[in-house]
Amino acid sequence: MSIRLIASDMDGTLLNPQTNISKANVDAIRRLERAGIEFLICSGRDYQEAKAVMDACDITCSYICLSGAAVYSQDGEILSEIPLTPQNLVDIDRILTEQQADMDILTSLGRYTTTPKEQKLNEIYSFLKKKFSSFTDHISQELEAAVQNRLESTTFISSLEELPEDSDVFKICSNGLPVQKAAELKEIFADYPDLAAASSFPDNIELTNQAAQKGLILKAYAEQKGISLKDVMVIGDSDNDLSMFTPEFGWTVAMENAMPCIRDAAKYHTKSNTEDGVAWAIRKLVFQENS
Repeated sequence: MSIRLIASDMDGTLLNPQTNISKANVDAIRRLERAGIEFLICSGRDYQEAKAVMDACDITCSYICLSGAAVYSQDGEILSEIPLTPQNLVDIDRILTEQQADMDILTSLGRYTTTPKEQKLNEIYSFLKKKFSSFTDHISQELEAAVQNRLESTTFISSLEELPEDSDVFKICSNGLPVQKAAELKEIFADYPDLAAASSFPDNIELTNQAAQKGLILKAYAEQKGISLKDVMVIGDSDNDLSMFTPEFGWTVAMENAMPCIRDAAKYHTKSNTEDGVAWAIRKLVFQENS
């Protein structure tokens, strides 16, 4: 049994708390390329967001995005898409509306939200300011530009009925929830077998079609490449990675900062995302180095 394919989550895993990829992690991925081992991004992010991060490091790879709802080749070709069904949308809309939870909607025509504009602006600032170490008591120009770019790429709507009729909806999230509310919503959606509910963070919930889960899509991707699942290594930290932490995969690696469900399911453990945990796992498990 040898490692031929490595699938890595991004937030909390490959990315540090400033949502950047460390030099050690970049160097480890380049070392994989030289050894003929494929590195694959497996993220809840959409393709444009995920690719922008990797492009900034000059890394070319394939992507499983939107928690499994879309797959892209290293050349940017769409390999598969699994949108939410009309019934999925009806169920999500009813439940989140009843629970007074706002929605971020990721579609084939872009990003939409039912969150009020001022609240969304605060959410974007809170999320993006981690990237900018120069952020102190004033808004840096870089942060301001990043926030405006995200704001301009988001369309504000009051309900799902306002979505364009020709759009496919791949993923719906509700962010900034009280942690208990997020847990309660996951319990509610557990009664809907056609939906997959997970979280990247304790205060959010992410909804996709049941068939659009990272683990299911990764299995199909590996099989299409002729790679045994025993030769696949996965690295993750949150419960939207849990579908990858199954016995079929030969090498399941939990970050030190991972949620308990991931740590319990993992065969191996690595350092945290503040300590280049992806690079550490690659050195130890792929190249069998002790440091």
